[in-house]
Amino acid sequence: MKISHALTLLSGALLLTNCTQTTSKPAAAAAPSEAEWEVLFDGTSFDKWQRYNGGEVSDAWTIEDGAMVFNPQPNTRGHNIVTKENFHSFELELDWKVAEGANSGIFYGVIEDERLGEPYLTGPEIQVLDNLRHPDAKAGETHQAGALYDMVAPSSDVTKPAGEWNSFSILIDHHANQGHVILNGEKVVAFPLHGPAWEEMVAQSKFANWSLFGVYRTGKIGLQDHGDQVAFRNVRVRRIPKPEITEEPTDPRATELYEPFVPKVTPSAGQGAPSDAIVLFDGSSLEDWESVDGGAAAWTLNEDGSMTVADKTGDIRTKESFGSMQLHIEWRSPAEVMGKNQSRANSGIFLQELYEIQVLDNNQNATYVNGQVGSIYKQHVPLAMASTPSGEWNSFDAVYHAPQFDESGAKIKSGTLTLIHNGVLIHDHIEIKGTTPYTGWPKNEPHGEAPLRLQDHRDNSRVSYRNIWVRRLND
Repeated sequence: MKISHALTLLSGALLLTNCTQTTSKPAAAAAPSEAEWEVLFDGTSFDKWQRYNGGEVSDAWTIEDGAMVFNPQPNTRGHNIVTKENFHSFELELDWKVAEGANSGIFYGVIEDERLGEPYLTGPEIQVLDNLRHPDAKAGETHQAGALYDMVAPSSDVTKPAGEWNSFSILIDHHANQGHVILNGEKVVAFPLHGPAWEEMVAQSKFANWSLFGVYRTGKIGLQDHGDQVAFRNVRVRRIPKPEITEEPTDPRATELYEPFVPKVTPSAGQGAPSDAIVLFDGSSLEDWESVDGGAAAWTLNEDGSMTVADKTGDIRTKESFGSMQLHIEWRSPAEVMGKNQSRANSGIFLQELYEIQVLDNNQNATYVNGQVGSIYKQHVPLAMASTPSGEWNSFDAVYHAPQFDESGAKIKSGTLTLIHNGVLIHDHIEIKGTTPYTGWPKNEPHGEAPLRLQDHRDNSRVSYRNIWVRRLND
């Protein structure tokens, strides 16, 4: 591994403190069955791999004779690839071969983040090298093939010459705090994965001041672009489950969790959306919306970054469909009060086009309570009426989990909603019973993802909306 620049320190939000985890000693494990192995490369596709920090595997990687081959690109680097999935404790098996004088590596515990330019900033490396010709082999035994790079040297050199296939079996078992490398059938390296012994190894290496190096117990497996030709084949992995603990632990560290990895989301400093949100309306255009009657959304786009219902033009909906989500939306009734009851600034926000959150000016305006502002229309009465004065902006922040249906179309799980109106909780994980019709009972027709819909109540509501964004939730 060649590193010519220092690690840029990141915020403490990314850093997980490393410590030793103790458990009761598990019983001896039986030999793994073939069913426990997951193929990561079958010789035909890169389906389980991606470019580091996202995107398709680059053209520098090709498939030749059942092997993935990296062919260095002139004057370019950064073609590292990683698994699409994360792994905690596992055994990895693969074959590798290098061209004459070539260098590469296999990483574990790799974290992807836009502020991290290389997988080696977080992931320790098992060295892949032409020991005979590459200068790294002369720089120290901890740089030779099979080494835990710059930390643990192999006990012997059992590599085959450049151009011939070598085999690795790499164990990364955080449960037992054990790692090892078997090269061509011989165990050549063993090492701890965390705790004081690991920390001492890092302190004595070039990674001593790298705050994020080797601290993540769950991460991706990576293959390195070091600018040299290298090939891999027969790549498979076996996950190692957490052993059962039959006795209550006496060490508090035994109950500390290090997975799953929590991704960093940057919140907005003002009214904007967080870094991982899908912005549906930022005030600049209605290009992400369409009329439910067909064609472009016909609502009015205002100079203040809002849009207003254009009376009798029809509802509008997002072009993109959604399931479970976190939703932020701001709305305003007109300052000039007109109408009463359900005819004063009436609109609605329909989740998946079916489940309405009521928008209404209820300031000194009584109506049926399961149809007032913030209600789940005709189903749930809000816990409070938290509206701002007429003409001022309101915010809704919702956490919505979509209903689920089985293959026959029967509902097997109801949708739920938590809703905060101007910072006030008005629905606390309530069950959505079905659709929200004006007349009749809720219905539960099966459906999948669907657009977010905003209502034209066709009574000159003059309701405006702004700053609409969602974050997808995985159920």
